[in-house]
Amino acid sequence: MFRDGPLIRRAPETIRYGTGRCPLGALLVASSEQGIVSIMVRDTRSRLTRDLAARFPRAKLVRDEARSKATIAKVARYIAAPFRPFALPLDIRGTELQQRVWSEVRKIPFGETSTYSKIAEAIGMPRAIRAVASSCARSRFAFAVPCHRVLHKGGATARNRRAGRQYRWVDYEAKLAAKRRG
Repeated sequence: MFRDGPLIRRAPETIRYGTGRCPLGALLVASSEQGIVSIMVRDTRSRLTRDLAARFPRAKLVRDEARSKATIAKVARYIAAPFRPFALPLDIRGTELQQRVWSEVRKIPFGETSTYSKIAEAIGMPRAIRAVASSCARSRFAFAVPCHRVLHKGGATARNRRAGRQYRWVDYEAKLAAKRRG
């Protein structure tokens, strides 16, 4: 048992997860009783489980491939074609600011991008650009909360493209949009 506040004791939460593949690599989907708590895409499955353990250090993590199979398949199909908003139930956890940022990010349509400053303005905190960037970096909901669509004001310059998966995912969506149009 762990202590959660001065007077409250409760057992560690159980989070069930499963792994699979999607067009961008290894996929992990983890769920609580309320919904999906994490969607991660990485190069290797071992990295996925390490990252999940780091994200939920107090939770009892249960690998449950059989129970997670249908959800993993739906998430993989969504990543293959993220044309509409994500429809599966999410258990989004974060600060009030993070929740506001992620809610606003979910409004960005497929094939479009925004900037940290535009998101900050949209949530009524135009000077909170770094907080928005930090919130996007902390999102663990690959494609369901499409933080990869939020770019620096300069956009996806050649220098920024080398910065990581965010720009690779924007390029991936641009290719999907081009196929869809053509």
